[in-house]
Amino acid sequence: MKPVLLEIVTKLITFGGHCGYCKILFDEAGIDETIYQKEIEEYPSEIKEESIKLYQWIRELRHLYRHRLLIKLIAAQSLLGFYKSLKYGIRTYPSFIVEGKEVYSGWEKGRVEELIDQYLKSSSPKARI
Repeated sequence: MKPVLLEIVTKLITFGGHCGYCKILFDEAGIDETIYQKEIEEYPSEIKEESIKLYQWIRELRHLYRHRLLIKLIAAQSLLGFYKSLKYGIRTYPSFIVEGKEVYSGWEKGRVEELIDQYLKSSSPKARI
């Protein structure tokens, strides 16, 4: 069964001009994270709190759906984020795009799970019989 694609367009904290994914690579390479601490502190507390909340959600979704869900984080401030915002009429963040068809903007985790479950059910072998 093909995993459901969940794209999350959100305001991401960047480190040294790099996204969170790049920071992970730098951490693995042994680059000292204290270099980025000052940059993180310059972000408004609202964005830092939203980032923490979103990363917790992502961990929960990955645990709940495991291999059945493919998650792509997209920085709203990136060119791709700008494109996705225009294409799907996104005005608030975070926004969740399920399989390129359904879009939900907001913090209602149950709604996101409903959309994922809908696509999982429609792609299951039993649904095709």
